[in-house]
Amino acid sequence: MLKKNLREEKVMETQRATIQIEQELANAIFAEAEAKGLSIDDYLRTLIASGNGQPQSEQMSLAEIDQILDELSEGTEHISPLPLTFSREDIYFDHD
Repeated sequence: MLKKNLREEKVMETQRATIQIEQELANAIFAEAEAKGLSIDDYLRTLIASGNGQPQSEQMSLAEIDQILDELSEGTEHISPLPLTFSREDIYFDHD
């Protein structure tokens, strides 16, 4: 007796819906999707997947982080470094 391997294929059912939004917002959505090389459906899915409705930002490289930190530290050469440890007096200097 030969046993047939049956494979269930799940087909995602799609439904089309029409929503009413301002033309300016529709243009912005279309432009963002097009700039990212996505269909409007895929672009909206990425927004939903991000959890807060904001596009996910791209992760910065270590070189970019180093550059930002260098820019932030410019002009701080005159500030003396903090001590490695703090005494109780250092922490509560303004208390009795």
